[in-house]
Amino acid sequence: MDAHRKLECLVELHDGRTRLLSPEVGLYVQAPSVGTVLAAGQVLGRVVRLGVVLEVIVPETVIGVVVSEPPTRLRQPVGYGDVLVELKPISAAGSGVTASTTSGAANDVLVVKAPSSGRFWHRPAPGEAAYAQAGQRLAEGAALGLLEVMKTFSHIGYKSGGVLPPNARFVRYACADGAEVKAGAALVVVEP
Repeated sequence: MDAHRKLECLVELHDGRTRLLSPEVGLYVQAPSVGTVLAAGQVLGRVVRLGVVLEVIVPETVIGVVVSEPPTRLRQPVGYGDVLVELKPISAAGSGVTASTTSGAANDVLVVKAPSSGRFWHRPAPGEAAYAQAGQRLAEGAALGLLEVMKTFSHIGYKSGGVLPPNARFVRYACADGAEVKAGAALVVVEP
């Protein structure tokens, strides 16, 4: 095995979980174990084919905890698009949060979206100030709110990557405090 190269895996969303798929045909080796946290840029494992070692990389905006068992074989045959690993969102600041742009009348608007359905809270407790205020500068990990799913609260924090810049300015909340939101709904509007 003399040649090495890197390639991002394919991504598929399924039942609130993220599936990372093989970008090539070959033998999958060095799979992560259950409970491993994977984030953008990390090596997911390797696919070996005809003397070529392909490092499979986790793509931008993906973060989660491995919930699928590794293959029972040390060298698991895989085809293009086969599931390598299944992830569930992690409940930590900024985890599982995606971003996107939506076209506005004047220019593009940057939004932080809900990683899953639930109830979104702007503040840590009733009567306390909201996590973010208009004009506030947001750095990596800055608290934006809480997402409640089945009486479990997950911190939603600012996470750059994809279309979101490393630092941004909080513009406004995109939904009411305590509102029911669906996965992918806009939670917060920001600007560079």
